[in-house]
Amino acid sequence: MKKVGSVQRLFATLLVGVMLVPLGCSFSASSKSSSESSASSSRSSSPESKETQYRNDVRDFTAAYLRSGGRQDEFRRRIGDLAKEHGITNWEESLVTYEGIGRGLGKAQASPVEVDMYSANLTNGDTRKAKAIKEGYEAEKG
Repeated sequence: MKKVGSVQRLFATLLVGVMLVPLGCSFSASSKSSSESSASSSRSSSPESKETQYRNDVRDFTAAYLRSGGRQDEFRRRIGDLAKEHGITNWEESLVTYEGIGRGLGKAQASPVEVDMYSANLTNGDTRKAKAIKEGYEAEKG
């Protein structure tokens, strides 16, 4: 599958980057996340929709990134690359991005403190984005 290949390519690139970059994250805290409209539209769309594929790729990338460590600026750049591959032009405003990040944090079994740190550092105080992360995290944890 083309989409799986792109995720594998990103993951391989990430692993190389992690070996070259000092480990450590500088993320901080926040509150509830994800937009109900984003979450409900993702759930109501077909499993093959571009939005769902993008969210799932963001989830998988976030989980891999969290497990391997890295810097926030690199994380943002890689999410931007992933969005571009999916034809998303403004990933920073797409609530699907933040839901995928939350799902990735849940998949990686991030602690609530880590979720708060990612949320605070990635949402710039936008409560809709923070809600999307929290809802994605809760949905993935089950």
